[in-house]
Amino acid sequence: MMLRTRVFMAALPVAVAAAASMAAERTDPPAPMFPDAGAFGVVVHTPFRAQALRDVNVQWVRVNVRWGNVEKESRGNYDWAGADELLNYYLDNGFHVMCVLTMEDLCPLYEADKDDKDVVIGAAVRWCGAAAARYAGKGILWELGNEPEAFPMGGYWNDPVTYTKMATQAANAIKSSDATAKVAALSTAWMDKGFIEKTLEEGLLAGKSIDVLTYHGYHRHTLLPESGLAEDVGWLRGRIAEYAPQGHHVIAADSERGYAIVPFLEKKSRDSWRNLVYCESEQAAYCARHYLETIFLGVEIAVWYKDMRGENDFSLYYGTEEDPRGLRPMGHVYRNLASLLPDNPTLLRNGRYEVTISSAPHGDVELHVRSYLQNRDGTERLIAAAWNPLEAFDGRILDNRKRIRGDYYEAWRAVSEEDAVEVAASLHVNGLAQESIESVQRFNLLSKTTDAAYEEAAWSAGQGGGIECPVAVSPMPSIIVIRLK
Repeated sequence: MMLRTRVFMAALPVAVAAAASMAAERTDPPAPMFPDAGAFGVVVHTPFRAQALRDVNVQWVRVNVRWGNVEKESRGNYDWAGADELLNYYLDNGFHVMCVLTMEDLCPLYEADKDDKDVVIGAAVRWCGAAAARYAGKGILWELGNEPEAFPMGGYWNDPVTYTKMATQAANAIKSSDATAKVAALSTAWMDKGFIEKTLEEGLLAGKSIDVLTYHGYHRHTLLPESGLAEDVGWLRGRIAEYAPQGHHVIAADSERGYAIVPFLEKKSRDSWRNLVYCESEQAAYCARHYLETIFLGVEIAVWYKDMRGENDFSLYYGTEEDPRGLRPMGHVYRNLASLLPDNPTLLRNGRYEVTISSAPHGDVELHVRSYLQNRDGTERLIAAAWNPLEAFDGRILDNRKRIRGDYYEAWRAVSEEDAVEVAASLHVNGLAQESIESVQRFNLLSKTTDAAYEEAAWSAGQGGGIECPVAVSPMPSIIVIRLK
């Protein structure tokens, strides 16, 4: 049987074969809002560990300041001591800071007025404006709340009309306090199109004070991190283009995504099964694919959940610096990929070279390929990543998934020779003259050190021009780096 390969070319906006429907969903990103930053962020749950974050090449930190922790003695009086310590620490250590103005719980001082939305929203807005005034000019990206559907503050924020009222007023207050500040809104727990559409209809972007619309990348069509992402990001950019006032620059960003590990064959609940994996190999591969797809789409910020100390094994590190186990496999992948592609994703678009992948007959699989063109100090590198989007790890492959009374149950079996988990393929690059190539290298995402990740790769002249490079394609992405003269 001939391999049916879905060929994705980074030089084109959509898949070449069998995916023409993506054309209406995919949109190119606008000009960069944060040109001096790449996509790699992390949710900080173990604060004041700057060196550990530098060691994995984190660029953005997502931290939170809680309303009730600041306005706690009396109405209108703010104690910034804890916020000062937290925010200034990361600013002083050179990180880009996304700060969630957390309103998951009502400030206790306003408990008596909890049924009066105007009073409560007014108080929240004043607090947001005071925060922006306190840190004016420091370049903080303020995010208005976190997952309003999941943390509605007693039914306030899961109503898109109420959320919009708060967010538009808070954004105006922030801009009044600091005209240079950037403001992010939504922070939806998934690409919640109904909620998002309603906020836009209510005028979320009308006032030109909101610069970023954030979503959380947990909710894909399948467990696979790339599933539906192009369509979702294209949809959100389309809504921005429709609702943003002319001349007002608004981008889409992913402010939280991660995968937890649960015991093998444990049932997965209906609401969270897309975020649960059974092994570290799977978790590491999905981290790589999430970033490769997100960067390919030109999404400027992608925040991974989270930094340290487990919590169902979500973390890049097993523990803190004192834990001798150090980084999880996922942590090595994050560090290596962040070292390879640290640039702003909008600056990595490959519009010059056609990159495709093909394979000898080996079953009914679809291979994905993405490419990026990088310019550093006048030297160009063409970077190609390919993967096999199977659920197959550690010698096992998913046999079936069933939903029974609200839970998902999975059956896995041993990989057989017919499964084609690792496929011998050929990477083709057209439009690239052989004499322009300085080197061709493989890049190992699981390398224990970034310096050791590179090794020379074989390549040859391609039929009809360009070059070909043999590559073994598996669920963990394979990466080829072509350095140009």
